[in-house]
Amino acid sequence: MIVCLTHDADSVRRTSLHVLRRRDRFAPLDILRHALGVDNLYNNIPLIMDLEDRYGVRSTWFFPVFLFPLEQIEDELRDLVRGSWEVGLHAVAEAVQGHGLLRMQVEYFREFLGLSPKGARFHGLVYRTDLLDQLASMGFVYDSSARVEEVGLKHFRVAPGMVELPLYLMDADVFGRLKLSEDKAWKYITWKLERAEKLGAEFVVVLFHQESFRMRGGRLYSRLIEWVLERGWEALTCLEAVKRLSREDEGRAQ
Repeated sequence: MIVCLTHDADSVRRTSLHVLRRRDRFAPLDILRHALGVDNLYNNIPLIMDLEDRYGVRSTWFFPVFLFPLEQIEDELRDLVRGSWEVGLHAVAEAVQGHGLLRMQVEYFREFLGLSPKGARFHGLVYRTDLLDQLASMGFVYDSSARVEEVGLKHFRVAPGMVELPLYLMDADVFGRLKLSEDKAWKYITWKLERAEKLGAEFVVVLFHQESFRMRGGRLYSRLIEWVLERGWEALTCLEAVKRLSREDEGRAQ
């Protein structure tokens, strides 16, 4: 089974007051370091890169244009690309002028930053076929915004030349919606992934937000990588998975 490890970046900086109001999520020493300005608990990009590098895996990162200034992490973006991680677009769907503003986000990535994302995930997991059609017309080859619970386990075509990789597991569901303790969460995560294998899934997409990496719950990501590899599963970026699945689909069609 292929496991696509992914990270959304909804924010990369928060005030000390914001952290203190959520102090139950963090270790006391981390809160102190953040308050003193010697650490930033909401920018964990280098830490996750180091972790994944130690295990020899590469993940997919979805970055937004509209949620925070990307210039704050421009160096990290370059490091990800140079290190063979995948950088995708964390698109924001707007109710008014949605198509024009989506084009603005893509053009900012491509023309201003010089990055060419091939995949997208919409903020809030917005899933709209008209926006997917637009992304496909601009050269995107996959989206990962739909939930497995809504569309099923298998990848499928959503627009000409573009497939959907349904999202299987997300940290915000485990800790924000189900509100599980870390012990219960670990049992739930491993149960759900093992169930996917039993159901014959070719791949699963897992999302841990980068800003949750040092939070209660998000800390399980380190343990998850090791467990996935011990199971003998293959960790690929979303784009690598799309290419692999496309070749297999073509082979079955012949």
